[in-house]
Amino acid sequence: MDSSNLNSRFCGNCGSIVSDPTSIYCEKCRAPLDDDTRIKLLSRDAPVINEKCWQCRGTTSGNMCKVCGAPLTKAGLELNKTFVAEIQQEYDDSIVVISPKDRDLKKILVSFEDIKETIARYVTIIDSKYDPNSGPQFIIKQPEDSKIAFTKLRNDELIVNNNLKVMIRNEKVAPNVKEIIIRLYYWEQDPIKEQFHIKKIGWNIGLFIATIVTVSLAGWGYLKDIFTVYSFQGRMALDTFLFTFALMGILTLHEFGHYFVSRMKKVEVTLPYFIPIPSFPGFQTLGTFGALIRQKEPIATRDDLFDIGIAGPIAGFIVSIFIFIIGLKFTYIVDIPVGYVQPNLIDIPTVLLSDYLIEFGFSINLIPYYDPTIQLIVQHPLNFAGYIGFILTGINLIPASQLDGGHTSRSVFGATPHRLISIVMSILLIANPFTRIFGFLIFFMGMFQQHPGPVDDVSPVHWSKYIYISLGFITAILCTPLPIYLIMSFF
Repeated sequence: MDSSNLNSRFCGNCGSIVSDPTSIYCEKCRAPLDDDTRIKLLSRDAPVINEKCWQCRGTTSGNMCKVCGAPLTKAGLELNKTFVAEIQQEYDDSIVVISPKDRDLKKILVSFEDIKETIARYVTIIDSKYDPNSGPQFIIKQPEDSKIAFTKLRNDELIVNNNLKVMIRNEKVAPNVKEIIIRLYYWEQDPIKEQFHIKKIGWNIGLFIATIVTVSLAGWGYLKDIFTVYSFQGRMALDTFLFTFALMGILTLHEFGHYFVSRMKKVEVTLPYFIPIPSFPGFQTLGTFGALIRQKEPIATRDDLFDIGIAGPIAGFIVSIFIFIIGLKFTYIVDIPVGYVQPNLIDIPTVLLSDYLIEFGFSINLIPYYDPTIQLIVQHPLNFAGYIGFILTGINLIPASQLDGGHTSRSVFGATPHRLISIVMSILLIANPFTRIFGFLIFFMGMFQQHPGPVDDVSPVHWSKYIYISLGFITAILCTPLPIYLIMSFF
């Protein structure tokens, strides 16, 4: 008998009869009915790391998918068989759903019929089933206004009171057939007091203090070089403090832009983790590699993903402009030192926005007057901090991978276009000598880590997001460090 015909009736893993000819997995042991996929799982002796699930296509780790409960390894197949055998019971009074935070199943004292009735209030159910490995699953018809229908479903009293979250994905249910599938998972947010317990934020505080120290030392080294090269006296301690305060302020406001919008959207996230990078002789750094916050739970909608992604760059960008302009006012005017050699401009990246603001500063006499025949202008530390802020904004707004601009790109264009855009952007960054390292990072991140997307990956974004993402891309171009010879070639 043909193997494909056999697989359409019997499971190759446990030998059970498969009643549904369109099913891609066995209802008893959850083994894939495709021979190649099943053999691949049986050959895995260790838990997978950041692998794409064969059933829901989500990126996950472990022996079983944290999204849909599908087995990913030989051990996962065995766990499924044991689990299914142990819980053969009626589901009249309760159901189980996946709890990603606990990495386990959670029993909910709600019947399958109650869940089905709740979902049917807002959408048309085509088919439904209860899977003891992952909970209820519903194939639904596309609502006329999916955004309103899914929002009402998420806010339904039964869903909210039981700490349930609704996952809505467009998935392949048969060859060349995709349907909208609704699944549920359990998520209970930690109490506010527990979220800010010293045991949970100790690392955040420690890294913040360490980053202040490394940025201060980097600022001191930067100023010491300036004072030595241009042979003038100044207030190094005050200028070092201003540089540290300004740069840390830009980074902090950037991350808290993400944090507060996440909280507003009721998404559980951590406080910022700052990344200190100390300087060593012959290895000068800015003292930090930025900061990040860790998203603890999935984001609900594409609109929410966009808003959370864009909030950080907006906050950091606004404060960078103010700091840069204030720094222009305090620009150093120094006499040209004896033996001074003009630096090679090719080795200095140009940021278009900073160039425009400098021209603006000259036009309104914000930059002090100087005689270019005997004097030079040198960046004030505030001006330098604002310049760094522009670069951080520009790189973060690039619509690639899991950068902030990547979140906006993923929300607006969807999974496949986002990956293509990420590849193009990484190639452009690699071609630019001042962003080459970021280009390689983005390229490899895109190759091995797929953007998870929002929980509701069906409803489109609001039309205004297309305008905002266009403005974000323009801002990215204006703020990304570019070779000066490339800019001059356009004029």
